[in-house]
Amino acid sequence: MYLSKKLGEMEYDGLITGLEPPAIVGAGTIAALAEKATLARGTILAKNAAGKLIVLGSDIDTTGTFSGTGNGSKTVFDLVDGGVVPAALTEVKVGGTAVTAYTYNSTLGTITFDTAPANAAAIAIKYTTGGGNAYAILCDDTEVGTAADVTAPIYIAGCFDPDKCAVASGYTLSDADKDRLRELGIIFKAASDAN
Repeated sequence: MYLSKKLGEMEYDGLITGLEPPAIVGAGTIAALAEKATLARGTILAKNAAGKLIVLGSDIDTTGTFSGTGNGSKTVFDLVDGGVVPAALTEVKVGGTAVTAYTYNSTLGTITFDTAPANAAAIAIKYTTGGGNAYAILCDDTEVGTAADVTAPIYIAGCFDPDKCAVASGYTLSDADKDRLRELGIIFKAASDAN
């Protein structure tokens, strides 16, 4: 006896662009939204503080601040507050003067000044939070309501076309996001590079 029943069809949409690393599917809980919406296949998801999935960049908050004092020798300062790593720095001042001679590691949440802030110099930093905890990519179009969280299939590893992925409106996928996803087994390769 032979089985010849057609089970279905699948159209190639270009989201997956390579076989290495292999696409691995898991399940995740997407947090209920303020307004009902359908999240598209390829949406990049992040984990919020409650461990639920949200659209990457949808939790941006621009009110974070750090205050410190220089000692004349220390150049590296940890900006992580309660486990939250700032996504980006919006203003850095030392002794009341804006400075740009520093590097920021958005994976570790550390700022390294090129020159140590002077002894007793006030350090004031404003930053954005959220958007920096990229975690997975949504497998299928998924309707999410306002009343309850939704369990959905997610890609937790694989090779994807960044042009086929989506993040929150107004947010741009950063190098730090890509680094975080690469650590988790998700890499990006444009479809034209895959051939």
